[in-house]
Amino acid sequence: MNKAISLTLATLAFTFSASAYSAQFSSIIDAMAIPKNSLNNVSGWENADEIKGVKWKWPYYESGAHDSTMEGTTKVGSSKNPNIGYTEVTITGARTFMTAIEIMIQNEGESPSKSEVNKLFGSGKVTKIASSCDSNHPNERDATYYFTRAKDQPVFIRYEINWGAAGKGGSAGGANITVANRLTDLNSRYGYEDCYDNRTLEKWLID
Repeated sequence: MNKAISLTLATLAFTFSASAYSAQFSSIIDAMAIPKNSLNNVSGWENADEIKGVKWKWPYYESGAHDSTMEGTTKVGSSKNPNIGYTEVTITGARTFMTAIEIMIQNEGESPSKSEVNKLFGSGKVTKIASSCDSNHPNERDATYYFTRAKDQPVFIRYEINWGAAGKGGSAGGANITVANRLTDLNSRYGYEDCYDNRTLEKWLID
């Protein structure tokens, strides 16, 4: 095998390996985002079936028997250590529709940024929303984003990462990311005060 062919095959192998983790959670946007031509203003539980790569504990049509929730697990990253990148996915909602999808990634993840949002959720326009919960500490970062795709109404993404005192790679920490149709659905989700005041909620109101 000549060097040119060998290099081409190596490049293809690398591209395939890298793309396997590219936009891993784009199907979560598929499930949560409401098409612009839709008459609905909520995302029904049946849309949970669009989420790929998550092993659910029960199907969407049994969410009502579990306080209008779904729980599942997946893996982020390529580490052979099962504790690195172990990910829990939780959907919360009302009787007939979903309101938010939370992704909790253990011991894995990068600091929140526009490029990191695209890396996880795929192509789309990302706009940062200022909030009282914004944080840029060395071991803790917190940011909120407005994510839009051409065919869909926007979604809101809250992205928090915390590595604790041990820093990245320590025994505890990881990313906590929540996707919702409305900014109000990201308030009061983490056990402390609301992050978005009335002025911010009005500015980013989705009809």
